[in-house]
Amino acid sequence: MFKKLTTLSLAVAALTCGGQVMAAHYVGGNLGAVQADFDSVGDADLVTAYGRLGTEFSENFSGEVRLGTGIDDDTLKGVKVELEHFYGAYVRGGIPVGDIFFPYAVVGLTRAELQLSNRFASTTESGTDVSFGIGTDIHLNANTDINLEYMNYYDKNDVSVDGFAVGVTYRF
Repeated sequence: MFKKLTTLSLAVAALTCGGQVMAAHYVGGNLGAVQADFDSVGDADLVTAYGRLGTEFSENFSGEVRLGTGIDDDTLKGVKVELEHFYGAYVRGGIPVGDIFFPYAVVGLTRAELQLSNRFASTTESGTDVSFGIGTDIHLNANTDINLEYMNYYDKNDVSVDGFAVGVTYRF
């Protein structure tokens, strides 16, 4: 299903761009402050790192894949909470504001896996959900951007994962 959705997302983005397909590629890395909210227990504050690989289909649309992991965990009522990994495919659409800012909305699918453990047991919460967010790219030069973003990655089975990230993107 993930492969089909990725293909469909990229095809939709390409079709919406008409004849102005530029096919510029980019790679980036982000650090995120993420909150995993367990409805019955509370919130765990986690830190993530993820890589991004994308293609700009026009000046307004791009498609990208992300792969990330947790780099700092939290303890919640005696239970250690870790974000093992997450990955997804997304479509971004926005409108350039001058030569510096590119505010955008992003939507896609994310697969996330959280591990909960204490001295006696360990369990895993995982699943795939529709993700959405907003952000902006700040152009430093023709090839380099700073990226600021808020994403709701996962909200399923009484668990939600969302947060802010900052990163750098290089266009080639």
